[in-house]
Amino acid sequence: MLDKDRLLEFDISDRGGSYLLAACRPQSPPFIRIWRDDPASTPMFVPAASETEFRITSRTQARKLFCLRDEVAVHAFRRWSPLDMAKSFRLSRFHPFTRFEDGDLTILPLLHRSGQEGIDLARAMRTLAEWGVGVSMPDLQATLSYDLVDHPARAPVPMPAQFPAIGIVIHLHYPDVWPDFEKRLRQITLPFKLIVTVSAEDTALSAGIRSFHPESRILVYPNRGRDVGPFIQLLREGHFDDVDLVCKLHGKKSMTLGPRRVFGDVWRRLLLNSLIGSDDAVRRIVRRFCEQPRLGMIGPSRFRLPNEFRHSHRDVWSNNEELTYRLVQRLGGSRESFKLDFFAGTMFWIRRELLDILKPLDLSQSDFSDEAGQPDGTLHHALERVFGALPSLANPAMILEDAIWPPEA
Repeated sequence: MLDKDRLLEFDISDRGGSYLLAACRPQSPPFIRIWRDDPASTPMFVPAASETEFRITSRTQARKLFCLRDEVAVHAFRRWSPLDMAKSFRLSRFHPFTRFEDGDLTILPLLHRSGQEGIDLARAMRTLAEWGVGVSMPDLQATLSYDLVDHPARAPVPMPAQFPAIGIVIHLHYPDVWPDFEKRLRQITLPFKLIVTVSAEDTALSAGIRSFHPESRILVYPNRGRDVGPFIQLLREGHFDDVDLVCKLHGKKSMTLGPRRVFGDVWRRLLLNSLIGSDDAVRRIVRRFCEQPRLGMIGPSRFRLPNEFRHSHRDVWSNNEELTYRLVQRLGGSRESFKLDFFAGTMFWIRRELLDILKPLDLSQSDFSDEAGQPDGTLHHALERVFGALPSLANPAMILEDAIWPPEA
């Protein structure tokens, strides 16, 4: 349990009460933690700008909320007034994307009152919601609470006497995100080969990686093709030849200044949790490959496209349709038989032999354009979609499956 001296306590015991909490959040992550009734429980994460007012509504008596003193400096805590209601409708189109709801409790950050910072954060929350990662959804809450809870195996997952050799490949253009990877990799008890590609020599990063995994390979490649260009070069150079399963990861990060960076951070952590979030998760994924010969690829369920949240032509194709078809045809597929089914973000587990299908393309990293922040229409964007087609190109009966986060009970 947290030290009581670190906590602020708020009594919202009136049935049907609505309260306005005006707070200053001095920390940089755009969420504050709020506990309901029991500060020993897992907190709720609610978006917050530097200065944010929250409308809090509870329909249950004897309710208490707790916040951290170092995250919230309270300016006011009072009943919601008619004047507040009159002021609350400005930019209310963002409210559905920022509102946290948990049963009888609703917490609405009035981000539009925080100026441009709040509006940018509200737009980031809307983008996450459009990917099915809304503020109240387990995906986001479990991702944000990942560092606060233990992740033991819920039950031992036995492995066959002969299980696949595992290769984990990480592209780190941003060295500062390495701790996110190390934290998760340290939990894996199965042996694995680790390959890390970087865009520039970094002595401190290399030392940190090798102190954790002495046998790791750390390779420097030019900043071309983002994470896909180095991955293709690794394939060309034969670095995957001694493994059976490849887990492809990368340090996705949004460099947009301000609170909109939250989208890139949440995306990266959610993808990592889905694929290497715990030893239990990794063992279950590897066992699925062992038990299902027709299984070719596993990726994060929320980022498999098209899906119920992202299904329009723009969402799934953008400007990559023609180049994707040309690559598929060079691999022996046809435009008519091609079915678009892929994992956005190019993080996944795949059988290594499926990657060999790409070799007739004779690609190397020099085929990729220099990095210039291109949002779409490049070779690496097209290959993102081709990766999902590799199982069906190998065998029409082969399938893709989802990795679920949070894990199902």
